[in-house]
Amino acid sequence: MRHTRPAVTTARQPLWIAHLRGTQEQMGEQHGALLRAHGGWRAALAFYPELADRMLFRRARPRPARAAGRALVAAMLAELSRHRPGDYRRRSRAFMRALGLPAADARSLGVMDALQNCIDLAGRLRLGPFARDLASRMPPACSTLMVWGAASVDGALRHARNFDFPGIGVWDAAPAVVFCDPDDGLRYGFVTTRGADAVGVTAFNEAGISVTAHTRFHRQCHVSGALVVDVGHDIVRRAESIADAVRLVRRRPVASTWGLAVSSARERRAVVIETAGARVAVVEPTRDGMLACANRYRHPDMLAGQLTLTPCWAYHSDERQARLEALAAAARARGGMTDADLRAALGDDVLAQAATVQSVVIEPEARRVWVATGGCPTSWGPWMAVPWSWDEPVGAHAAAAGDGDRRTDEAFAAYVEATRIDADTHDDASALAAIERAVSLAPDRPDFRFLAGVLELRFGRLDRALAHFDAGLAHERRAFRRGQLLLWAARTAAARGDAARAAALRDELCALDHPLLARHRGAARFERERPARATLRPPVPNFLLVDAL
Repeated sequence: MRHTRPAVTTARQPLWIAHLRGTQEQMGEQHGALLRAHGGWRAALAFYPELADRMLFRRARPRPARAAGRALVAAMLAELSRHRPGDYRRRSRAFMRALGLPAADARSLGVMDALQNCIDLAGRLRLGPFARDLASRMPPACSTLMVWGAASVDGALRHARNFDFPGIGVWDAAPAVVFCDPDDGLRYGFVTTRGADAVGVTAFNEAGISVTAHTRFHRQCHVSGALVVDVGHDIVRRAESIADAVRLVRRRPVASTWGLAVSSARERRAVVIETAGARVAVVEPTRDGMLACANRYRHPDMLAGQLTLTPCWAYHSDERQARLEALAAAARARGGMTDADLRAALGDDVLAQAATVQSVVIEPEARRVWVATGGCPTSWGPWMAVPWSWDEPVGAHAAAAGDGDRRTDEAFAAYVEATRIDADTHDDASALAAIERAVSLAPDRPDFRFLAGVLELRFGRLDRALAHFDAGLAHERRAFRRGQLLLWAARTAAARGDAARAAALRDELCALDHPLLARHRGAARFERERPARATLRPPVPNFLLVDAL
């Protein structure tokens, strides 16, 4: 049989709710058949099988390197698929067949494990520049906040998460909630997009266990271990307590490097289970009634071997972690967080990202999950409450529109579009046009100015680039972000032949006191002392982190 991959479309779909029942294989077949009947799944299944190629080779590389990289990813995906539990592998293959696609396409479920392992292996082999180059393509990933007790308005546990992932206009365009009633194990549900039978990324079960997965990077990985979607699947299918969840994760090596935010409504408790290959550590709350999770290891046993990749990666994760904790602490002082407070927190300016493709607030004690149904960032709404139900017959339906208004910001929307263009087509001219629109609407935003300056450098327009960097410096007061602007402004001034201006900018950078600016200060000193070797090459922008390499 000849299979033709469907074309990508990005028409927005209403929230889709499905109910499945039976063996894992039967539920995979049901899910695929229901999607095929209802539609809206083609974009995801056209986009995500090509994700590795988009992220690893978005900028031109020598052809042999591209071929070798593709072969490595294909081998990793095959190995990961081979070691999946039989019932989960059969489920994924049945899902694909029911959609009329090759069963082998189920291998794409391991794409994030494979991508992270590419970076982890590069770090293990001391291929630092390669690992940092790959890091320029990775999304910031996710933010989770779990509250209970004193940090929750009524003491009930609530689990809120932003899922940041490649595929702006794909994942967010077709949100879905799927309820599963297996013949073996607990009943569970998961939040996904039409076209992705990916249970363990954002999931919950009838026992009040919730789990959300978060990217980490570490030198230790295990290319034949368990996929993160299967680890999370095991947790919601088998765990009735935090101890159960930890035991399930320890049962066999996890393929890649993850932080699993796990909460238990019955116990009113939460932990983050951190994995790095065969290594597992459990992060306990340090504040009463709250635990946040972003993208850096927190357990002391995991810090040795952690890959920082780029200073901006660390800054971005730490900033989101600190913001989550600050929002929870402020709400606790007011009497605790409600579900509305958590939805508002996910839409905070620090936490809402251009690639926030899914936002949820899980309320196990109220037996419901709130799902955002708008575009990126999804956490700006609108939102819909979906009651938990496993008693419905096998079937699916499209829900009505979400409740409430969606926050709007035309400048940020232009930035989201620039980010999408950069990720999907790598068209610098179109991305620059979009970011220039963002600048015109919000001329005082240093982040937009930074990206505009970096893109102008790619075209060799030094005067325009420096004008953007100077405008950003006029408003940026955060030490790390100011250091980024100073470094690139100094490089641009030097390339223009303005040695005095470059020296002044480097001096200011070297005087800044921020632990994550050490690499920037080192680069400034090197370029000052060896100007002949400090050639300004076209930088590679990272729109999601607002960074450049």
